[in-house]
Amino acid sequence: MESIVSILITSCIPALISGIVTYVITCKKAKDEIMKLQESNKHEIEKLMKQHEIDIESLKEKHNFEIEKSNQDHKHKLELLEIEHKNALESKEKEQSNAAMFGVIADLLTDPKKLSGIMTLADDPRFKK
Repeated sequence: MESIVSILITSCIPALISGIVTYVITCKKAKDEIMKLQESNKHEIEKLMKQHEIDIESLKEKHNFEIEKSNQDHKHKLELLEIEHKNALESKEKEQSNAAMFGVIADLLTDPKKLSGIMTLADDPRFKK
């Protein structure tokens, strides 16, 4: 029995040493591969972050351009509304002026006494040249 145990021990010890050495080497290689992948991913992440920053800047410029365009459109609309309002006021003033003139003329034409008063003014030497 001792010989079987000694044979097992002599055969197991080299296998155990070989297994441990293989385990250590495999762990070291795995750590190296992990480091390589992390480094590779680190470069990819940096590249993506730089591209992301460029995209953000591009979007900011686009947004600023759209804001500027919107402000200019708003300014032009305000100017158009101002011009339309000014024209509407002038139109109303003309209508009121015409209504007042026609009202006075209609009043003069309907009342003969006022018309004769105006005719005497026409004969006044102060208005003649």
